[in-house]
Parts: sequence; structure tokens; C-alpha cells
Amino acid sequence: MTPIEAPVRPGSSAAVDARRWIRRRRIAAEGRADIGTVYAATLAVLMAAALLGQPLVRVVWPPDAPGGDPAVTPFVGAVAVLAAFFVVLRQLGPLSVSRSDATWLLPAPLPRRTLLAPALTLTTVAALAVGAVTGIAMTGHVAARPAGLLVLGAGGTTGAAAAVLAALLALACQRRPSAARLADGIGIAIGAGCLVLAAALRTTGDHRLPSSLMPPVAVLATSAAALAAGLIAVVLTWRALENWPTAPIAEASINAGAYADVVYAVEPSYLTEMSTRRFWRSRTRVRTTRLLPARQVPPLIAQDLIILRRKAARLWWPVGAAAVPVYLADGPAWLLVGVVLIGALAAAGLTAESTHGDASNPAMLRLLGATGRQVTAQRLVVPAVVAGVWLAVTLAVLQAAGSLTGPWWALGLLAGPAVAVGAFQRAKASAASIGTILIDTPLGAFPAGMLLWLLNGIDVLAVLTLPVSAGLVMLQAPEALGWHWLLAQAVSSALGCALLVRRSGTAAGSL
Repeated sequence: MTPIEAPVRPGSSAAVDARRWIRRRRIAAEGRADIGTVYAATLAVLMAAALLGQPLVRVVWPPDAPGGDPAVTPFVGAVAVLAAFFVVLRQLGPLSVSRSDATWLLPAPLPRRTLLAPALTLTTVAALAVGAVTGIAMTGHVAARPAGLLVLGAGGTTGAAAAVLAALLALACQRRPSAARLADGIGIAIGAGCLVLAAALRTTGDHRLPSSLMPPVAVLATSAAALAAGLIAVVLTWRALENWPTAPIAEASINAGAYADVVYAVEPSYLTEMSTRRFWRSRTRVRTTRLLPARQVPPLIAQDLIILRRKAARLWWPVGAAAVPVYLADGPAWLLVGVVLIGALAAAGLTAESTHGDASNPAMLRLLGATGRQVTAQRLVVPAVVAGVWLAVTLAVLQAAGSLTGPWWALGLLAGPAVAVGAFQRAKASAASIGTILIDTPLGAFPAGMLLWLLNGIDVLAVLTLPVSAGLVMLQAPEALGWHWLLAQAVSSALGCALLVRRSGTAAGSL
């Protein structure tokens, strides 16, 4: 019988020697921190602070003091920021290592605490920074002037404690994947619901809270106790890292590495494909539906409807985005137009993966016996309805806020097919080409192929929705929208759909 040695225990001297050997090999292969890299990063941070520091300070701490009692909207906005922070942490892990460490060191009998401590520290520091800035910004929008250090400390400590609790919730979801989907849905719903609530409060008149609801001393004491409890929980989490399952950490490492590849290779199309695969891989309880066997609707339209129904959790994003233009109604017209059109394009892109699949795998379409024009016409139906409804709701909210006057909801419905054409063109885009001429910028060379990929579909959208853009720029309240604008948008949408369908080949697969 051949004897087999037992695995090395984490606390033995062999594990220490292994970590030392790995560290030396890594330094020999990658080198230590380059002074040029540190200088470039420091210079970039200082330049960003010099260029954007003053506007950001005004956003966080407005120079004008709020009048009367504090409003509800800043508190709702702070909750939305914390919910978004939780969603971002869930997308990134929050605990992850490099892909090489996930391949070689994570399954090895080495201490998990040493391997995962940097990620846990980074998550905690990010939570403290985001929470403190959010709390100070909330305090700046509700506190009277001059605000003392007590009020400032109470706001920053409260935000930091709330962010640390959100990070702990993200860590618990990563350790227990069974409860992660429910928590992710709740986080998305809270963020989108806060945006809608803040827009409703701004439209109907912001409510006020009693200024003597809780003194600053009590707020500071309570938040300091909550922050201390959160940090103690972080320490307990660090002590329990040895018992964490390997699969969630490995998956988070793969996702983080994919995000790094997207940034390094300037290839955002790969990020979209990875997000799609990750979504469908997590759908373990997919059930069949009666749409296809009943044959009440064409098969490709039924497929888009099935995709839309199974993405019900992601519908919260368009719902929350419909409230964003309300905050920009008093700002520059070009910013309002951009947010409205890009939001509609994102809503129409909920079923874009089916169009992308048609372009990459035309053999499946030939098996259906459908021509390219039939495929294109069917693929435009569901995105047109979704984009039209989103535009109608968004423009109706702007009208309720007093920024627009007239039948803007009808204009939004008529613009839905035009947005669907732009989303169709964008969904067919393949990977970005970086072999073209480079464009020199102050921040470095930028590939022209990447720029063309980013503009794919947006150029078609800008042309076909010209009545909507011109109306938002020229027809501010109290000037009402005329019916001839509706006719112009209807003609533009019909012309765009007709040209796209006519351009499609007579055989399926020539999209």
C-alpha cells in the first residue's frame, strides 16, 4: 500500500514557506510597484480633483441652506444610493481574487484569511467611503447653515454605518447563494422605488420632516454604535473565512476578471454577452409556457415575450429610469434629450439578445422557414411596445411635473417603433474593431472602431426620433405640443421600420 501524506494544515510552517515562495515568484514575474505607475495614478487623481472638485463639492454640500424643516427627498436619495451600492457589490463579488489565485491558491490547503483579507478590506473601506460621502451629502441638503462638526459627524457616521450594513448583507448573500436572488431583487426594487418616490415627491410637492425629530447628539451616538457593531461583524466575517464555500468566490473571481478584460481590451460587447450568460445560468427553475404550443402569436414574437417575462426582475431598472428625467427637467435641454432617448433605447434592449443570436446563428432561423423580412418584422414588435410604453410614461411624468404641455404620451407611443429600429441595429453589432486608425486624446489614444461601435444604433435613433428631440428642445411649457408633431413622428417611425424590413434579405440568416 502506498502511503499518502495528509494535506498541509493552514497553521504549519510548510504553509508559511509556500506563501513566501509564491510571493517571491509573483514579485519576480510581475515586479514591484513601478514608480511611474504610482506617479501617473497620483497625477490623474490630482487632475480629476482640480477639474471636478468644485462641482462635486457643490453637489455634496450646496452653498444655499435649505429653508424650513428638512425635506424627505434627500433621505430617499440616500437610500437609493445605498441600494445601488449593494447591487454593485453583488455584481463584483464582493469577495474575489485574481483568476490565477482562484485556479491555484483557492483550492490549495492555504489559509483563506490571508487570501481573502485584501478583498474584505477593500470592500470595507469602499463601504466606509461611499457611506460617509452619502451621509455628508444628505446632511448638506437638510442641515441649516452654519452646520457644526457635530451635525457633519452625525451625517457621515450614519451613512458609513448604513453602507457597512449593506456590505455585510452582500457578503451574506455571497456565502448563501440560495438567498441571493431574493436579496438582489429586493435591492433593485428598493433603488428603483426610491427614484420613483423622489420623482413623485418633487412633482406633488416635497414633504417636510420635523426638525426636532432627533437631536444630533442622539443621531451620532446611535450611528456610532451601529458602525461599531458593523465593524465587529466584519471582523467576525474575517475569522469565518476559513469555512466559506469555494464556488461563490471562484465565480466572483471569474466575473471580476472578465470586467478587467473588458477595460483592458476595450471590448464592451463581451461584457454584454457575459452578463447574458450569467443571467441564464442562474435561472435554474425555468418552466415551459403555453405561448409556443398554442400558436396564438408568431414564434419569434412569442420568444421575445418569454424572455421579457423571465426578466421580470430586471424590469425595475426601466421603471426607476423613467423617473430620472424629472430631476433634469430644469437643466440643459441636450441632457434631458439624451437621458430620454438612451433610457428608451435601454428599455427596448431587454430582448436584444434574441436579435444578437439571430445574427450570430442564422441556421436556426432557416429551420423555421421564415424569410429575413419576416424575422425582422417579428423582432421589432416587442421592443417597439416596450420602448413606446416607457416613453409614454416618461413624457407623461414630465407633463405631470409641469415641464411639458400637450399629448406627449401619444408622441412617446408613436416613437416606440423608431427606438426599436435603433435597438435592432445595436443588437446586431458584432465585436468592436480596434484595428482602425487611433484618435489621439489628452488621456491617450482611442481606437476609432470602438467609437463607431458605441455609436452603432444611436445614430439611427437620433435621426428617427428627431420630432421628439426637437419637441423637447423647442416646446417647453406652457407652449403646447401640436398634432403635426405626432404626424411627423408617425411618418418617421413607419419609414424607419419599412426601410429596415426592406433591407433584410429574402432568406433568413441574411440579417
